[in-house]
Amino acid sequence: MATYRHRMVEGAIKDFPAIKKDYDGYKLMLDAKALSCGCLWDEPVDGGGAVTAGDRYLERYNDPVMRKLKSLMSGIYEPYCELEGRERRILALRYWRDMEVSEISRELGFSESNVYRCISGALRRLYRPLLSVQSLLEDWRAGKLK
Repeated sequence: MATYRHRMVEGAIKDFPAIKKDYDGYKLMLDAKALSCGCLWDEPVDGGGAVTAGDRYLERYNDPVMRKLKSLMSGIYEPYCELEGRERRILALRYWRDMEVSEISRELGFSESNVYRCISGALRRLYRPLLSVQSLLEDWRAGKLK
């Protein structure tokens, strides 16, 4: 039976691909906005001050939504990367490829009980680091980051 802690971490791991997609999409939108406003020759075509496209491009990192998405993404992915290789592989197969435990055990040559133990241990180790981004994750799920 999964505990609250395991379910919380499972949810964060399952949501990571969508968070990464939102981050990449938002970054592309800010890049396009930075490069399309004004002119590349320091001419204030848009009525604003003489700000170069390069300056606007660098300012995108000061965007509050961008910073929150980056923090959320890093807060999930960095602890995941600190896991052992087989734990990362098993979690990726289980939550990002939606494979059943029996399929994972066949693919990796582990027993099902080993796979369950590995998942449980990895989720237990990820709990504390993911607490720091839990409020951002809840805001992202509710659509309140923007």
